[in-house]
Amino acid sequence: MEPKRKSQTSARRGAQGEIDRVFLEMLRGDRVPRYGRATFRPTADVYFDDRQKAVVVKFELPGVDPDAVSLVVEENILRVSGVRSDERPTDAVYHQMEIVYGAFERTVMLPPGLDASRASAAYHHGYLEIRLPLKPPPVSRKIPISGQENNEGGGA
Repeated sequence: MEPKRKSQTSARRGAQGEIDRVFLEMLRGDRVPRYGRATFRPTADVYFDDRQKAVVVKFELPGVDPDAVSLVVEENILRVSGVRSDERPTDAVYHQMEIVYGAFERTVMLPPGLDASRASAAYHHGYLEIRLPLKPPPVSRKIPISGQENNEGGGA
């Protein structure tokens, strides 16, 4: 087995570096390759707010009109979909173009025990924040028993 030459090793490192760069670019939250083009995929944070006893889902949606966003909760899945419109001039000639436009959809698995009927959403400074409060804990209550024993016989 002959020793590797320095040029072979550096070529492999260069190729591996390029593969790593492409892979990391594909994993970025805002771009997902689709049919050779990048599509907009908003990033999200999901956390529990102990003060308000709610799960908060926060999406980064810069440049998206809130009226172009749809929020649907089905069982324990939150589906957010919408469109980031491209409002550039038709005669624009770009030197560099990195902003991705178009339709998007994200689904987020939610933990059990949330009250989707009391969910609220607000859009501020490019962030969409959805609050899903916890269902109130079940309360125990005493159940009265109705009826009485039948004492036919008149007693003693």
